[in-house]
Amino acid sequence: MQTIEFDSHVENGIIAVPSQYQNIIPRSVRVIVLPKEESPSNPQNIEKEKSLYSLAVDMTGFTFDRDEINER
Repeated sequence: MQTIEFDSHVENGIIAVPSQYQNIIPRSVRVIVLPKEESPSNPQNIEKEKSLYSLAVDMTGFTFDRDEINER
């Protein structure tokens, strides 16, 4: 099995194949997707991170006993 690796973007569920590979890739292929980790400097990622902060719970003054918790 021959493998070809390239970076691409997904738009509306379609992965663009670079032109240099279009003639050598057969009509039937097996696709394995390895998402790239997006940079935190990306504005969309910053908004996602901000929304996670809004879920924070103030635990000031909260105490617990591990033995009490493990009794369940």
